Amino acid sequence: MKLYKLLVLLIIGFSSCEDNLLNLESLTEPVDDVFYKNEEELNLALNGAYNSLRLTTDYKVPLMVAMDNGATDIGVSRGLCSAMMNQGQGVQSPTNDGFLTIYSDHYKGIARANALLENMARSKDVVPEDKYKQIEAQALFVRAFHYMYLTELFGDVPFLNKVIKTPAEGLIPRESKEVIVEQILADLKKASEALPYSWKDEPERVTKGAAIGLYARIALYNARYAEAAAAAKEIMDNEPSFGYSLHKNYGELFQLAGQTSSEIMFVMPFKYEYFFTQFSVTQGSRNLGSVSVMVPTQSMIDSYECTDGETIDKSEVYSPKQPFENRDPRLKASIITPQSQWAGLIFESHPDSVNFRLVDGKIGGSNKDCRTVSWPAAFCGYLWKKNTIEETQKKIQSWDDHHFILMRYAEILLIYAESKIMLGEIDESVLNAINRIRARAYGAGVADTDQYPAVQTRDAAKLKTILRRERKVELADEGFRLFDIRRWKIAEKVMPVTIYGRILDTATATGVPRIDEDGLAHYQGIEQQYDLNKDDRFPNATRMFNPGRDYLCPIPQQEIDTYARFGVTLSQNAGY
Repeated sequence: MKLYKLLVLLIIGFSSCEDNLLNLESLTEPVDDVFYKNEEELNLALNGAYNSLRLTTDYKVPLMVAMDNGATDIGVSRGLCSAMMNQGQGVQSPTNDGFLTIYSDHYKGIARANALLENMARSKDVVPEDKYKQIEAQALFVRAFHYMYLTELFGDVPFLNKVIKTPAEGLIPRESKEVIVEQILADLKKASEALPYSWKDEPERVTKGAAIGLYARIALYNARYAEAAAAAKEIMDNEPSFGYSLHKNYGELFQLAGQTSSEIMFVMPFKYEYFFTQFSVTQGSRNLGSVSVMVPTQSMIDSYECTDGETIDKSEVYSPKQPFENRDPRLKASIITPQSQWAGLIFESHPDSVNFRLVDGKIGGSNKDCRTVSWPAAFCGYLWKKNTIEETQKKIQSWDDHHFILMRYAEILLIYAESKIMLGEIDESVLNAINRIRARAYGAGVADTDQYPAVQTRDAAKLKTILRRERKVELADEGFRLFDIRRWKIAEKVMPVTIYGRILDTATATGVPRIDEDGLAHYQGIEQQYDLNKDDRFPNATRMFNPGRDYLCPIPQQEIDTYARFGVTLSQNAGY
């Protein structure tokens, strides 16, 4: 008797014993009711659940990055993920197919996890107990991961925790976010108790640390600060067991050399022969065959502190005539700035730069990264260096098999620090968590306070400002900014602004933007310095935000219409 087809989803398996990357080879769908009868079949189903975590948009770029560049203040996107671009412009609509894709992709992943969790009991008598619990734990993690994104993007959503055998069974009302969060946190706690600290030769699998880390993230996002701090502290207090540490070189972490770093806790795996990404094509230089459709904003550049630990409007070592000097090293580690060397060329985005030069000074060709051509590649004058692989750029290659980091140890330190600050429990451990990250940026030890601007204040308000700025620069272009500005309730301030480009004439520049307590740069009175986008604007260069509506995305209209055809009402978010 055929009970299901796993919602017509492919189960993806390992390709060989030599290559343990998850989800590489497409296998026949499990349609027989005797499937899930042994450990091998459970693992095949589990691999299909893992595959659902590879959430991408055009150019196979992780959706999280499209969120940062399309729907927040730190980046600009052109023609990549219409849902997030519309969100940034404030013109999002329930009828935008992009939201339907995002919504349905998460539910497809949930369906895969549910199918495994509901049917795996068939093999309980033949699978070793520890293996059985580990497979169950990984499926629980996958389901929790998808529900985290659904609830953060859409708020209350239908909560499906079993296999849906008929369309009518799936027509359930939206459940409150609080109820869903309560359940997925319980699931993650259960998962963490069964998972190992590491998997031999299988680094892409969920570990105990990843499960606890996701618990901490979800608790933080939902202002459950005591739980978030406790989860983060469990990892921090047991670093040797978990095996986590900060990678010594921040910039290297996002290049090929950092792929096996002990800072990485969980990844979205890519491999060219099976499922590759075009990260470097989306973010890289047009002079090297890329398209530069996601770029950082001037506001992002101005968020990086100076080497004295002050923001650019307060620092004595900042000058608009040399805007990239004496800055937090993460600026140049994350962003390709004008006149910097990258992949064999000297990057230049000034509109007068008709040609570009190679690092040896020779002319390399026509400069496609300046405003002399239609649709300027470097609209804001910069390119993301993070996850833009230099080796790929040098080869003028259209693909990467560079894994995307979904969770890393630096985030755990920031979760701990923020949670303790919000609880009013500020002690040396809070300062140490922040300073470890800041010290790493300078290549210094946390105790070497003469080599980096260490945070010393215990004033809660000041630490809150520092922590928010720290998350903005440390986690930029990794998919955190949209959820941060929403939960901090500052989106209505940071979003409705004009996106400015680089300083055009540094020789005459004198104005410095004011940086407020939320890290937002204010350009009133000095806009003329930043007019790279004066004539050629991206469609979403001017951002809008409606606080009565835009803190949540719209429930896709197609879902609402499907419910209605069966006489069931699915409610919409306010304002849509």
